[in-house]
Amino acid sequence: MTFLYLLIIHAMYTNYMNKDIKEFFLNSTHITHRKYEAMRALCVEKIKAKDVAKRFGYSTFSINAMKRDFVNAIKNNQIDSRHFFVTKNPGRNPDADKAQLKVKIIRLRKQNYSILDIKSALQAEGNRVSHDYIDRVLSAEGFARLPKRTQIERKLQFSKIIKAPRSHSIDWNIDKGQLFHSERGIGILPFLPLLARLCVDQWIEFAEYPGTSELSSVQNVLSFIALKLAGHNRYSQDDLWAMDRGFGLFSSLNVLPKDGTLSSYSYRTDRHMNMDFTAIPHWGDASVLENNWSGKYGKRLKSVLSVLCQDPDTGIFCYSNAEIRHRNEAECVLEFVDFWKDGGRKPSCLIFDSKFTTYENLEKLDKDKIKFITLRRRSKKLLAELHKIPDEEWNSIKVEGPSRKHMRLKIYESEILLNKTTRYFRQIVVSGNGHEKEAFILTNDRKRTASQIIRQYGKRWNVEKGISEQIEFFHLNKLSSSIVVKVDFDLTMTIAAHNFYRVIAMDLAGFENETSGSLSSKFFDNGGQFKIENDSIIVEMKKKRHLQILMEAIKKYKNIKIPWLEKRKIKYRLWTTS
Repeated sequence: MTFLYLLIIHAMYTNYMNKDIKEFFLNSTHITHRKYEAMRALCVEKIKAKDVAKRFGYSTFSINAMKRDFVNAIKNNQIDSRHFFVTKNPGRNPDADKAQLKVKIIRLRKQNYSILDIKSALQAEGNRVSHDYIDRVLSAEGFARLPKRTQIERKLQFSKIIKAPRSHSIDWNIDKGQLFHSERGIGILPFLPLLARLCVDQWIEFAEYPGTSELSSVQNVLSFIALKLAGHNRYSQDDLWAMDRGFGLFSSLNVLPKDGTLSSYSYRTDRHMNMDFTAIPHWGDASVLENNWSGKYGKRLKSVLSVLCQDPDTGIFCYSNAEIRHRNEAECVLEFVDFWKDGGRKPSCLIFDSKFTTYENLEKLDKDKIKFITLRRRSKKLLAELHKIPDEEWNSIKVEGPSRKHMRLKIYESEILLNKTTRYFRQIVVSGNGHEKEAFILTNDRKRTASQIIRQYGKRWNVEKGISEQIEFFHLNKLSSSIVVKVDFDLTMTIAAHNFYRVIAMDLAGFENETSGSLSSKFFDNGGQFKIENDSIIVEMKKKRHLQILMEAIKKYKNIKIPWLEKRKIKYRLWTTS
């Protein structure tokens, strides 16, 4: 009898346990477990979504949405144990920090900060708050409106608000889903897909620029490029970008580094067409630099002499050297040829002015079968010999100018032997070109017509225009002795930024020949907001008159993933505000 009783008890216990186990799977209490069972029933047991929703307490819409997200996660290789077997901690109570936020608002107002200043300070700390909320807090506490302040008083007041946050890599888990506002940094974000397509991050790593304990080499160099693209003239003015999240996003940082980091950043890389020189001034006291002529200032001054080479068709600078000394100035053209040969081919034609190199080097170029077009230095003797040329030996030609305008010029061609050379060169004397004195063009190109050569040399002014543009927009002539950035590195960043502008200008219909400064003001000097999502970043830009042209141009980059932004895509939108 006792044995039978025990059997009955055991059967009842076993039945009870089996029922509990079954209930564990069918009526799961954990949210992630319930989602797993729902997806299993839908995808494995092939139960209809309506029936699955009824069994597990969901709506049909929720079941379909879960399946959609589940399929996307599988496609993107984002499935792990956290999806179904780790219960997520509940988020913070939205009202938990309100008391502390009110204390901060009151403290800042007691220091005579306006509502706008308070909002800027709180946003820099990561607190999202509206103007209306700040106004309600201040009104409830009995604060009156601030008296009107001058611009100087406002700047002095704002400079005391908050210490700029330290630069560090973006924490994607924390920042995901948040909306960040940017006053000026949003405008340069359309360059990101272009830089990714050009593999700029790989260039930086290949060049072996160093990283630091906190920032990688890519983040450091992209910080400089961001400032160049935005047209910031001095690295010492870090208050213009030190708290802007848009600039930080460009380099995968919360904010860009401050002036101290930028000036102390060290770099050591081994050094294993239109052409022209430019002098980059130095304003320090005990300069060891040489005196060079500066066209910008109309005088000789302590400066770094740099050589720039430009493709006349695209406007892209393809070579630069900021280590030119007087003793090797004339050899720059030969160094450039060697540099080009290392790439596997010779330059087809070099165009430069009369002071760029010597006659002996012209002969070396000719022996190397490299075409060149340059000017001959005018002397009183040369000009006097022109009067001996009979009028009938002068030819009249038509040269096509910009916008299909034509000029009628008089030319005289001859073959000449220059001093200290053994080869003859083609000389074209040009008269009627709008200058008081005739121009003497030297070339070893005997295949092209005089009209073609004159037109080609005329394009050389593009490089001077480009240098002028860099001086004005990229601020090559604003090196500061107090903020030390090595000039060859600064020139490299300038060339890179200039070329990025030229490449993106090719896609802007009607703006292909605009200067970088003009492009910046019309398209890229802009603010807005951005939001980080799982596999993309949504960038909303403020409306501008020409912005729709840019939006059309960057559509071809919509599928490009940005390597230094965790391979996220950028989705650009117009920011519509009421």
